[in-house]
Amino acid sequence: MDGFVGLDDSIVKGAMELSESEMPLAEKVKRLAPAYAGSCALLSLYDPASRMLHVACTGDSRAVLARRRADGGWEAVPLSVDQTGKNEDEIARLRAEHPGEDEVVKGGRVLGLAVSRAFGDCQWKWPLEFQNDVQKRFYGPAPLTPRYPVCTPPYLTAEPVVTSTRIGDGEPAFLIMATDGLWDMMSSQQAVDLVGRWLEGAAVGEKSSRLESPGRFDFSRFWDEVDWQFVEERTAVQDDNAAVHLVRNSLGGNHHEMIAGRLAFSFPASRRVRDDVTVQVVFFNEGPQK
Repeated sequence: MDGFVGLDDSIVKGAMELSESEMPLAEKVKRLAPAYAGSCALLSLYDPASRMLHVACTGDSRAVLARRRADGGWEAVPLSVDQTGKNEDEIARLRAEHPGEDEVVKGGRVLGLAVSRAFGDCQWKWPLEFQNDVQKRFYGPAPLTPRYPVCTPPYLTAEPVVTSTRIGDGEPAFLIMATDGLWDMMSSQQAVDLVGRWLEGAAVGEKSSRLESPGRFDFSRFWDEVDWQFVEERTAVQDDNAAVHLVRNSLGGNHHEMIAGRLAFSFPASRRVRDDVTVQVVFFNEGPQK
């Protein structure tokens, strides 16, 4: 926990200190930039001696453990909870920390931001007076006001929520760690089932056939006819890597034209058709047998 908070302090509070230093202007502008950006973090640590898996989460990335059921299927066990303005525990925490500020959480957002914990995002952490000063002196980001009231910052914290789970000796299991770009497209159980199918294909050395995509495709159909979310009928099993397998299926599966179209855009236009997707899959006592 201290490591997460200490890193964020060096980003956010360190920027406040260097703004008054004797450092050249160009260097100040460069070093202030990390505080303007925001990031979530998801960290896992496995202790093989105790067989304990520890997960620390700041933000809305998610860790999901898959455990083999008696029927041979896989059960999704969440090891983190999305820390957003829709999380009732986070809403209660923020309202307790900022009594009387009814606008802090509104419409599932924290002063307009989806997450309730993050690194950086200085507009939700710096005093309003300092935000105005940075904007004037260093052409920093516009303060949250007048869009949102900034009375008692900070409204975000980088302090993680930590969980600990024991992995049974010889118990087949795997861990999926992914950013919200994946979880926006599929549920935890769907992701676990997809990796389960990937394992089955790897075990027998087979891959699903590359089905022909539907006819010509453009984004008028994407809005009106084609489901953005993962759809079972579009499942593809063709990748050698389980994480790539999840990313492919989150973007369209066997609908190759949809995947290519969604990947064709660069930032910021890409945000209209996909979020950034980062995935890691770790296997415990289980893996592809080739």
